[in-house]
Amino acid sequence: MQFKNPEILYFLFLLLIPILIHLFQLRRFKKTAFTNVVFLENVVQNTRKSNTLKKWLILFTRLLAIAGVVFAFARPFIPETETALKKQETVLFIDNSFSMQAKGQKGSLLNEIKQDLIAALPKGKTLTLATWDEVYTDFDPAEDRSELLDLEYAAATKSQENLMLQLQSLFSDDLTTTKQLIVLSDFQSLKPLKDQDSTGLTIHNVQLKPVEYTNIAIDSLSSEMQSTTLKFSVALSSSVPLETQVPVSVYNGNQLLTKATANFKNRDTASVSFSLENQSPIAGKLSIEDPNLTYDNQFYFATGAQKPLKVLAIANADSDFINRLFRAPDYDLSVVQSTELDYSMLADQNLIILNELNSVPSALVNLLQTHTAQGGTLILIPSADAREEVYTPLLGAYGFAPFGEKNTAAQRITTINYDHPLYQDVFSGRTSNLQSHVLQSYFPLNSSESILGLENGAAFLAARNGLYVFTGALSTANSNFINGQLIVPTFDKIASEALKAPRLYYTFGADSAFEIEADLPEDAVVVLEREDAQIIPLQEKRGSKITISETPGLNKAGVYALKYKQDTLALVAYNYNRLESKLSEQTFANDQTSEEVAGLINELQEASNLNLLSKWFVIFALFAFLAEMLILKFFK
Repeated sequence: MQFKNPEILYFLFLLLIPILIHLFQLRRFKKTAFTNVVFLENVVQNTRKSNTLKKWLILFTRLLAIAGVVFAFARPFIPETETALKKQETVLFIDNSFSMQAKGQKGSLLNEIKQDLIAALPKGKTLTLATWDEVYTDFDPAEDRSELLDLEYAAATKSQENLMLQLQSLFSDDLTTTKQLIVLSDFQSLKPLKDQDSTGLTIHNVQLKPVEYTNIAIDSLSSEMQSTTLKFSVALSSSVPLETQVPVSVYNGNQLLTKATANFKNRDTASVSFSLENQSPIAGKLSIEDPNLTYDNQFYFATGAQKPLKVLAIANADSDFINRLFRAPDYDLSVVQSTELDYSMLADQNLIILNELNSVPSALVNLLQTHTAQGGTLILIPSADAREEVYTPLLGAYGFAPFGEKNTAAQRITTINYDHPLYQDVFSGRTSNLQSHVLQSYFPLNSSESILGLENGAAFLAARNGLYVFTGALSTANSNFINGQLIVPTFDKIASEALKAPRLYYTFGADSAFEIEADLPEDAVVVLEREDAQIIPLQEKRGSKITISETPGLNKAGVYALKYKQDTLALVAYNYNRLESKLSEQTFANDQTSEEVAGLINELQEASNLNLLSKWFVIFALFAFLAEMLILKFFK
């Protein structure tokens, strides 16, 4: 037996008071004269024995009563388990991801778990409540009930490892406490978490199961420009093969533009196409009707009359391949000879190409540095007839080592740096079969930023600080590169680096950086705005180019207007990822998960309970007082 208030036991010294009273009570005798006391002797002896016994019984009952009261206030208890005496730390993680929109026995899985927790969580005990997007410390189920009921769905943007690290950080470093983590999830995007022996963390996984696993989602969207018309292709997916037709509605804001029907034909994928005139900006939305998960029933996109990318080619050689690569309406190409170059043309270009110049004046180098400092991109294609030292000032200005002496031994292009940002999401696979690309001569370049390499290990294409450097001429006399498979994706990606215009849509959790051109004051701040929500993204202004790199706080799907004051500069669409759209039945071993949250919470509560004995000591004290009263009244 242990005590919650052991200091109260000092009051046991009060037991000395009745003892002292009974042992040292002073009695005064009154003398009465009798003629003869012989007849009273026997009666006096019997009365003295009875009084002595009665006093000892009264003393005993008073001691028991006082001791019972003292013990009751000391709150004695017997712990149910060994861990009941330790300080308890409990973190409750509620999976509020979109898959929890699936229907359970009492509504959506998330609403079902809210109701179960309100009924099961013990009152008067605080814990830490965590979700994918929020953390509530010192959560009291009674006082903070509204916060639990107001939980909304959120995207599962963390990996399981990062989620586990976040949940562990909510516990203290005290190894003497009992740490309990309760995970409530359907385990569509998670796997049951395992106990952490090193930190003493015990994990309880509660699996929530929907009544059905069928779900239809708008998966992705692609577009293709055909003259002044944009042709869209919509991909839909289902968690199970279906023999059904799904209507797809297309909106511009709240205005219905067109409808189309996707036919699954006993498959789990379907597609549908539609076309729109690309004349004015469109705040687009695709919509379907599906009763299970609703977050993937809408898909947002944004289009606008994009300005063509401005490209300037300064050439001393045939530039026919440049004309083929940069065609209207996507590009506004200007080709000039180096002798006819007007330096004022450089100011508003996005991409500048130096095609086989035999000289690069220092004044041009300075202007090119200004161009790239303001966000522009530069390509250097050396001339096979030029001396290597001609390009040294330009290369040095961008941190490159000078060209080495020209090498005239033919080399094949055999290496692609697939991990370089230039080639990300360009190739579906990796291959080393590039031997059809041959270079007759090149200038050796010592660079660690190689993107394309030759068979002898030398660089063919390298990049640094906005300058892309080819080490050999691209004329047909020196190389067949312009007729190969790499020319189009290479120059397309370099051009896109010059101005990353907003894409058709972005997905939360993926790269969402983009750029726009606008003549704004240097201290101008642009905002993303939708309905009554306004978010200030991370932004950088270089010249007329504004780069939007991150959007902290933006977590609602939709089409946002990028604004400066009241002017709309661009429309940008954001969508939730579709990782949770494919519902599937998850089966785990019995020791990994349980299915009833109320039973688990009751079990943990009982394990931490203390078997309090105070009421029994109070009852015992009352019986002692009652016994004293009976002795005083009836014992003669």
